[in-house]
Amino acid sequence: MLIHERQNQILDMLADKQAVSVAELADHLSVSAVTIRTDLNQLAEQGRLVRTHGGAMLVGEKIRQELTFATRQQIRGDQKDRIGRLAATLVNPRDSILLDASTTALTVGQALKYCEDLGELSIITTGVWTALELLRVPHLNVILTGGTLRNTTGSIIGPIARDVLSKVNIRKAFLGAWGLTVTHGLTEAYLQEVELKQFIVERAQEVIAVVDSSKFGQVGLATYAPIEKVTTVVTDDGAPSDMVAELQARGINVFVADSSS
Repeated sequence: MLIHERQNQILDMLADKQAVSVAELADHLSVSAVTIRTDLNQLAEQGRLVRTHGGAMLVGEKIRQELTFATRQQIRGDQKDRIGRLAATLVNPRDSILLDASTTALTVGQALKYCEDLGELSIITTGVWTALELLRVPHLNVILTGGTLRNTTGSIIGPIARDVLSKVNIRKAFLGAWGLTVTHGLTEAYLQEVELKQFIVERAQEVIAVVDSSKFGQVGLATYAPIEKVTTVVTDDGAPSDMVAELQARGINVFVADSSS
C-alpha cells in the first residue's frame, strides 16, 4: 500500500470515530506502530489531525487551526531546537537570509534572537509565526512577505509573496521540507508551497535545508529543490549515516546537531 493511500485510510477512520489509537490503526492497516506514528506525525504537520497521547483525533476547524502549528512544534521539538541553534551559526554579520514557515526554520530565528553580534541582520520570512517570534528584536531587520495566508500553517504563498521576494537579494535560504532523498531532493506536499519554494531556491545564493532525521528517505508530492541545488543540510544525529555520506560525496555540507551538545 502506498503511503498516501494508507494516510487516506487513517483519515477515513478518523472521520468515522473522531479519535483512534496507534495500536488500533496498526492492527487495521497491518503495519508497524512505528509506521503509524510516522504517518500521524506527517498528517499532524499538514494540519489534518491533532496528535494525542497514543493516537490522534479530529477536532473542530477553529481549534484545529489554532493547535496545528503548536502541535508541529512539539513533534521532535528537541531535535528541531538543536538544529536551529546549529544552523544559526552559519549566519554571518549583515547577511540577508530567508526563513520559510516551517517549525524548524522558526527555531533558527529563535536562536538568532540572541546573536547580537551579527550587525543589522536582515531576515525575510514567509511565516507569520516566525515574524511574530522576531517582533521587537532590535538587532534584526525583519521583512514579512505579503500574500495569501494558509490558515493551518501560518505560511504566506502566492504571487504577492513572489513579487516581494523578487525585490530582495537572498544570501542564504533556510528551508524545511516534507522529505529529503538523493533522488528527489527536497520535497513538499502542498503544490503552492512547492511553487513558492522553487522561486526562492532560484533566487538564493545558498540553499540550506533544516530537516530533522525523520525527513530522510521521505518523498512528498513534488520536488522544490533537486539535490544539486542544495548547498547545506543541517539535521540531528538520528539521520541515517549512509544518506549523510552520500550527500557529502555529492559535495553537500552536512552539519549534525549532536544530542550531547
